[in-house]
Amino acid sequence: MGPRQRYLAVQVHTSQKLPSESNFRNAIWEKLQELYGELGVSRIGFWLTAYHPEEKSAIIRCEHTQVRPLRAALAAILKIDSIPLIFHVIGVSGTIRKAITHLPALKEQKVIRPRKHR
Repeated sequence: MGPRQRYLAVQVHTSQKLPSESNFRNAIWEKLQELYGELGVSRIGFWLTAYHPEEKSAIIRCEHTQVRPLRAALAAILKIDSIPLIFHVIGVSGTIRKAITHLPALKEQKVIRPRKHR
């Protein structure tokens, strides 16, 4: 059994269109590195599980003991690709299914990408 995970259901508040998934992910990654360094980022276990720019929402995974550092990093991000935005963590849960229930716009959609078979 692997380490326990937490899933943050995040709403992004902005009046503009959100950046691409790679730019979104990189901005969070860079802020985590700036605040906590390489070792801190590896401890957090950041993973962008689902990203929906049209709904302006995302589900982000981290280690269960690292929710606060991840929330702090999200709060410190004020712009991505010169797009002003604010992250609002709607809820934190231990499963993706429960995280989806925190984001009403995503309840009816399939938000999880299929896993690649090894």
